[in-house]
Amino acid sequence: MRVPSLISIWAGGRLPRALREQVVVAVAQVNVCRMCEHAHTRMALEAGVTDTELAALECMDERALDRATWLSLAHARERTKADFAPTTNHDERAALYEVLGEQRCRDIEDLARVMTVANRIANTLNALSDRRHGRPTPGSRLADELMINFLFLPGAWLGTLIAAARQRKSPFEVWRQARGA
Repeated sequence: MRVPSLISIWAGGRLPRALREQVVVAVAQVNVCRMCEHAHTRMALEAGVTDTELAALECMDERALDRATWLSLAHARERTKADFAPTTNHDERAALYEVLGEQRCRDIEDLARVMTVANRIANTLNALSDRRHGRPTPGSRLADELMINFLFLPGAWLGTLIAAARQRKSPFEVWRQARGA
């Protein structure tokens, strides 16, 4: 993952905003990150993604999305599911490059990697609250949950305050919605 590439993806617009948000939602679905999926579904709608496209994304309905978008989302999902292990099917990769281009494939994978890290952080933030409510997350360790909450909870609340202002809702309501509570 290269920082200049990420800057070009987000600030430079190398990936269209609507596609970027669709990729982020697809990755959040694979990683079962309800906070990120909730936030980025809203952002996708704001970027012009339709409810129909979001529904197609959830079930990966190839008929409801244009070919390039569907391939982009399928690539992001598959790389995420594989935990970004090296690709062994070079013919498949070459065919993907043929349709999407090598740069777009790299951008999608870089975006998926960043979002996977963000999803893991958000899921660990949720794990501590779930533990407190008697529903510990299998495989999650209390020490990790405490550390991640100490480091990232202030940023999560800042994001919640921004989302609440944009949505004209209470920050507590936005936080509960994002957590799926």
